[in-house]
Amino acid sequence: MSFSSLNFEIKESHKLLISPFDRGFMFGDAVYEMILCIDGRCIFLEDHLARLKQSLASIKLIPNFKEKNLADEIKRIANVNDATFQAIYVQISRGVQLVRNHLPEESISPTVFITSIKISDPSDRQKGISALLKDDERWLKTDIKSTSLLANVLSKIEADSEGHDEVILHKDGFLNEGAVSNLFLFINDDLHTPSLDANILPGVTRAKLIKLAEANNINVFQGIIPLSEIDNAQEIFMSSTTKGVIPVVRIIGSKFDTDKPGDLTSRLREIYLQEIYQT
Repeated sequence: MSFSSLNFEIKESHKLLISPFDRGFMFGDAVYEMILCIDGRCIFLEDHLARLKQSLASIKLIPNFKEKNLADEIKRIANVNDATFQAIYVQISRGVQLVRNHLPEESISPTVFITSIKISDPSDRQKGISALLKDDERWLKTDIKSTSLLANVLSKIEADSEGHDEVILHKDGFLNEGAVSNLFLFINDDLHTPSLDANILPGVTRAKLIKLAEANNINVFQGIIPLSEIDNAQEIFMSSTTKGVIPVVRIIGSKFDTDKPGDLTSRLREIYLQEIYQT
């Protein structure tokens, strides 16, 4: 049995009802966060709440609740659902509007939905993935963690239909990120990742990995990375909240093809795992 929260009321998940007139359903007029929880501990919660606050400000959605109340509700959902490893999904839409109109009414109140998704132990994911190079067809405001994810969904469907795990998106000859992850490359033992002005999401895990790498004497370069650097990379990995460090062993459409995750990636992965288990 799983439990979820709708507008700060916790019920069995299958008993929750959200109006079809909710703007999140009608327009994708909503933002979200995904938070890793281990044994009821919400990892990097403050960072996720800060990004959520920025997303809300970016779409001009003024919350009608205090941040502390939201944090407390997230923790309650993490604790009431009996799972060692779970991802807490938080979605805030602009609310219910009975007359469909692109312009939102000023009087409506946000809909706050929080649920738990059981996941496997991040330390179990040691095998590398295969990725597909693909033109980035998403909208330009990828810094907002919006629920308008159709382009990401289509990219994942395309990758899966061809037997691959993820896509690596690029635009105008430069690397961006994955459909559901950020991108890192080791080149000459230095760590490179597209900068935030490269049409990417400011990933919480991405930011943590940059700090951990720098703290462990790994040179980190953030910038605009040409697509051609894929062929020059020693090692490549992706990052996400629920999967942590995801080694890439093969990229379709490039020369990058390795037998197994590299030593540099494996080292940084172990450093990251130590961080989340002791946080």
